[in-house]
Amino acid sequence: FQSRYGRVWSGFLCIIWHMDTMTKINKKADSVWLEFCEIYPRLIRLDRPRIVANNRFIRTAANCEVENNVINFGMKFMPKHELEMLNVILPHEIAHQIDFILHGLPKNNRWHGRTWQEIMLKYGLEPKPYHSMEI
Repeated sequence: FQSRYGRVWSGFLCIIWHMDTMTKINKKADSVWLEFCEIYPRLIRLDRPRIVANNRFIRTAANCEVENNVINFGMKFMPKHELEMLNVILPHEIAHQIDFILHGLPKNNRWHGRTWQEIMLKYGLEPKPYHSMEI
């Protein structure tokens, strides 16, 4: 009985952790979006990207599906790198959505081009295209 209940209990804890983490991510996304709205007032009338938990990413911390207004967020990075995920990766991905809103799809598939870099700098972050986090 103990092992069966242990598995149920650990599964329950995982669900609680996931819900708590998603709440934290969404609150931060709301805050980041509002900060970007102050920089780019035309964003105020638009919805921020929807955050989707992705448990499959092992190298990619997150990605933005700009045409769907969705950010896939690599949940495996959260336990060890929560601050970087919330304070760097999330704004990085939201900046991609804003770049798409303001300028459309990038030419030559340059997702970290000049316009995205300018958005990151205006937000106050270094426009680094890649992270160095490990799971």
